[in-house]
Amino acid sequence: MTVIGYMRVSTPQQKFDSQERALQKYGVDIIYQEHVSGTNSNRKELNKALALLKTGDTFVIFKLDRLARGTKHLLSLMDEFEKRGINFVSIQNHIDTTTPMGKFFFTVMGAFAEMEAEIIRERVKSGLDAARENGKTLGRPTREKAATKAVQLYLTTDLTVAAIAKKCRISVPTLYNYLAQENIPRNQRGHLKKIKQVANK
Repeated sequence: MTVIGYMRVSTPQQKFDSQERALQKYGVDIIYQEHVSGTNSNRKELNKALALLKTGDTFVIFKLDRLARGTKHLLSLMDEFEKRGINFVSIQNHIDTTTPMGKFFFTVMGAFAEMEAEIIRERVKSGLDAARENGKTLGRPTREKAATKAVQLYLTTDLTVAAIAKKCRISVPTLYNYLAQENIPRNQRGHLKKIKQVANK
């Protein structure tokens, strides 16, 4: 089984000394090092290290902030490691998933991930409920409503066909199909009788 280490500093002026000593003392087989900001999502060396890992391997870092961009990123990595059967060690944070306590850490991190997802779902649901209570129509309009609105705009406004289609969230060919169904010639404007016929259907 391979032990892969990863270390990161934010600028070329910073040194890897303390991270490298800790990783070598742990006994890593390979070390990937990277000069990149912690907020940068494009980490080529980290991606190489993660791609090299296989089931049973161990991934070692000096501290959690050397690895993750934030809690969400960390939770995602922990979930990936668990699914792939990869051990994880953070030396400075005393996290080692090869031990019973380390495995417990995976469980706790999974619980946090589930809680975060549930909170997001609850917020979305609350937002939708509030919108409904305020009389807002959610989602795409029904086909019938879209057809009626499109034909009304076509007959009563100077909007272009493209603008009407965009406003009603339909395609231009669909709008022309609606007009054909109602026997409305193209470029014909101002026929309110046709609007009433469509609206009353």
